Amino acid sequence: MATYKLLDDAGADIIEIGIPFSDPLADGPVIQRTSKIAIENGINTDKVFEAIRDIRRTSSTPIAILVYFNMVYKYGVERFLSNAAGAGANGVIIPDLPVEEYGDYSKYFKNSGIDNIMIASLASDDKRLEAIGNAGNGFVYCVSLKGVTGVRSRLSGELEEFLTRLRRVTSLPLAVGFGISTPEQVKAIKDKCDGIIMGSKILDILLKEDDLDKGLEKLEGFIKRINKELNQ
Repeated sequence: MATYKLLDDAGADIIEIGIPFSDPLADGPVIQRTSKIAIENGINTDKVFEAIRDIRRTSSTPIAILVYFNMVYKYGVERFLSNAAGAGANGVIIPDLPVEEYGDYSKYFKNSGIDNIMIASLASDDKRLEAIGNAGNGFVYCVSLKGVTGVRSRLSGELEEFLTRLRRVTSLPLAVGFGISTPEQVKAIKDKCDGIIMGSKILDILLKEDDLDKGLEKLEGFIKRINKELNQ
């Protein structure tokens, strides 16, 4: 079974698909490693679009692409967004396209119909959070810690106050990512946000197994535990 099919069957509200990049500045060791593996196996932007088209044959679950802006810029911003929409993607997450620079490219997002999913961090003041809420679409990707992505043993003590500040300035759904990796963490945060993002943990489970089928079996068990916690 493909990973996306497992996530789809488990009831994932959104599937995030990353385009591998040689210098993923916002990503920790797990995603750095998977990016390296993907690049070594010839995965590139067009092949990711092709994969999304294949997924769309059997799935209508919204898809968000995570990609770094220099890849988008090199590909051509208008061309990238047009091809992403044509493949069946619904949104794009660009960690290194700050709200201050988004205005130069907003027309391409509007023309393509692709949501610009902005990232908000703990370090942002209320004025910047409001700008992020006004510029973004779909949902706000809320960074739960100061640092890169990756599995963490605990959540930041600043997270709840950060989400409260965001609620005051935007009506967009808030999805928390970066470091969420256990059912206990999900329990602690689920009533304070609208979504939980667990990319690094999913990839970590798969990487720890030599055989993909075994990895998917472990992942299925983990997702069941997460769903159980979310539904309690």
